[in-house]
Amino acid sequence: MEHNVSKYIEMPIHLKEYIEMGERAAGSQVKLASYLEQNDSNMRKMKQDKRGLPDPMCIKLAHLIGVDPLHVIAASNLVTEKSTSRRKLLESCLVSVN
Repeated sequence: MEHNVSKYIEMPIHLKEYIEMGERAAGSQVKLASYLEQNDSNMRKMKQDKRGLPDPMCIKLAHLIGVDPLHVIAASNLVTEKSTSRRKLLESCLVSVN
């Protein structure tokens, strides 16, 4: 009898990676910023892990790049979360079962 073993795939953990995917999909950082209703300064801070993206805009970005919105929300919240237990919980959302 064969056992079906699930493979766990790690998703990008940094918001920067999702933003870069969004920039490619939108055509530029400026176009992505406009699509996400953010200014260029905020986008630069997000790419430097200095600021997170609001959850509704994480969902919008996720739809644009074709990933699970929870992954983008978790990566965004990891930017500012200080609590070790909360960070572990958020990190657990960045693993996908295949």
